[in-house]
Amino acid sequence: MSDKYIKNLKNLREKINFSAAIENQEIKHVLKWLRKRNSKNKMISKQININDLKDWKTDKKGNISHKSSQFFGVQGVKIYGANREVTKWDQPILTQKHGGILAILFRENKNKTLEFLLYARKEPGDNNLKLCPSFSATQSNMNLAHGGKKTHLTDFILNKKKAKLICKTLHYEEGARFWQKPNKNLLLQINEKYNQSIKNPDFIWVNYSQIKKLNLVNGVINPFVKTIMFMI
Repeated sequence: MSDKYIKNLKNLREKINFSAAIENQEIKHVLKWLRKRNSKNKMISKQININDLKDWKTDKKGNISHKSSQFFGVQGVKIYGANREVTKWDQPILTQKHGGILAILFRENKNKTLEFLLYARKEPGDNNLKLCPSFSATQSNMNLAHGGKKTHLTDFILNKKKAKLICKTLHYEEGARFWQKPNKNLLLQINEKYNQSIKNPDFIWVNYSQIKKLNLVNGVINPFVKTIMFMI
């Protein structure tokens, strides 16, 4: 990690310590807000057969991929010489040409307290919304390979005028399921000029103390929030 990021993090830790002494640590209103967002969320997921998937294909070798040749694929992997429960096995594994970006924006209020922006988001395998990083997208998402809209806050992540990069690290997704998939983890401070421009109802500002408390509530915090916040 560069000296610049180390200096930035040291400064951020000092600000968090000051903020923790005066910030509101109550989380009841956050959980109430999340329940309300859940009640309004209309996303439904159900399991179907691989052969019934739209826009996904299986090649002659049985590998699965998206019609765009982006997003993830499913291939086989053979393992030898493992010092595990067994020494060798075969399994399917998720592959992805590009990695992803996971980012959390934070702001400093007039009273010097800090707040972090979390996003109530639901993935296909989730039963409810979870509090996720401000921004989560693969390069395929940012390429609009899905044919839809840009991921919320893309401009903040890519536009240095809107947010200052405090720190970044590279992590790999869980290797039992993903084949060497890298994710850039970013912490960014939002420019005060753009503070009021984030009005999506699925975003919420919470402080560091609240995030730590929410982490103790079952099924509320997305694991990637922990990965990013652990930089602090």
